[in-house]
Amino acid sequence: MPQLKSKKSRSKPREFPVLVERGPTGLKGTAKIYFTPVTVQGGRYDSFTVVHYDQGKRCRQRFNDYAKAFSHAEEKATQLSGGEMAAVSLKNEDQRIYGAAVEGLKSLGISLEFAVREYIAARKLLGGVSILAAANFYHSHGRSITKKAPLQEMLQAMLDGLESDGRSAYHIRDIKRHLGTFIAKFHSYDIQEITTSDINDWLRSLEVKGRTRDNHRDSVHNFFRFARAEGYLPKDRPTVADETKRTNASEAENTVFTVEEMTKMLAGAPDWIIPSLALKFFSGLRTEEMIRLKWDDIKFDQDVIIFGKHVTKTKQRRIVPLLSNLKQWLSPHRQPDGLIAARWSTAHTLSKAWSNHSKEVGVEYKKNGMRNSYISYRVAETKNIAQVALESGNSPGVIQREYLELVTAAEAKKWFSTMPGALPLTDPTPAGH
Repeated sequence: MPQLKSKKSRSKPREFPVLVERGPTGLKGTAKIYFTPVTVQGGRYDSFTVVHYDQGKRCRQRFNDYAKAFSHAEEKATQLSGGEMAAVSLKNEDQRIYGAAVEGLKSLGISLEFAVREYIAARKLLGGVSILAAANFYHSHGRSITKKAPLQEMLQAMLDGLESDGRSAYHIRDIKRHLGTFIAKFHSYDIQEITTSDINDWLRSLEVKGRTRDNHRDSVHNFFRFARAEGYLPKDRPTVADETKRTNASEAENTVFTVEEMTKMLAGAPDWIIPSLALKFFSGLRTEEMIRLKWDDIKFDQDVIIFGKHVTKTKQRRIVPLLSNLKQWLSPHRQPDGLIAARWSTAHTLSKAWSNHSKEVGVEYKKNGMRNSYISYRVAETKNIAQVALESGNSPGVIQREYLELVTAAEAKKWFSTMPGALPLTDPTPAGH
């Protein structure tokens, strides 16, 4: 590689790259000039790129004229040597130390100034712990980190894994929603930069109820466990999400519809919404399950509804009784096959339709109220928590804790005795439907 030190060498040389050095031995600053011709509309033109390193960062600048490229390389080499040879004024011992330091850093491709700034920042961060001790700790535990990727890319890998493992669409949807909010906040972070305090502060900033906040926390916790298992975090260390805080706030009591409210909603319902309303009130299925349920899943001759794995949240098959009043509500609308809620493409749009109808008939809509109602009235009627847990796809513990004594047995009898023939049914289909 030719080395040009004289201003007489500003004409284009025959060999590249050209190394330009400035400064005394041990204090030299360097820059390289590369010949990088360009082709424009079939013509080939000279182009020269000057490359130097500033605080470990590779800097490039292109010129069409070699003399200008050489001047720029000289300027950068002079700056890197210490600016007008200021280092030469150091005393002999200081100059030796300075020169040795600069020389030792060359193999790392960083400047002395950058190294000093990083050292100071590291010592402040470590407190009384030496940098060498911290490096040894990382060498022991950090070597299990084998991957690095943006948070969004890691989330997609996690979602792909959940889908391959057969997790339900309902579960994957919640994980994606929770972590999407999390990543929107920390998108510019490397996962190793996020702290427990960062996560706790984010959780506290969410304008949601305690249970929803805990669901977000659990999703983040699972995300960090996934990162550790896949090599994005040290395998033998706890993650920062392990110490995040759950809420202690007690949840508001589950809300249910009264018999009068349910009757009013069904009495004023148009034909196109009756099947979904009746199934929600009298079978306790989830809205996501309603979207996937088909008419041939309802066995009218056996008085049961079969929720297959493709329907349920947990991907576990369950059988729910087709109660006599529900059978009467569904029979006039019965179809041989097809989705019962084919009118709606998502659980959100279906839920919105129920909410709008509730408002039209003068009933306050209660989110999750129809499922809560079925479970509450069914427990009051049967006095059998285990049975209702199987019917609703819930755990006995949750039902024991959240659904007991919300309604009475007398109210439950009225609820499951509500028949279409006893109501003044109309079909007030709103304009536009």
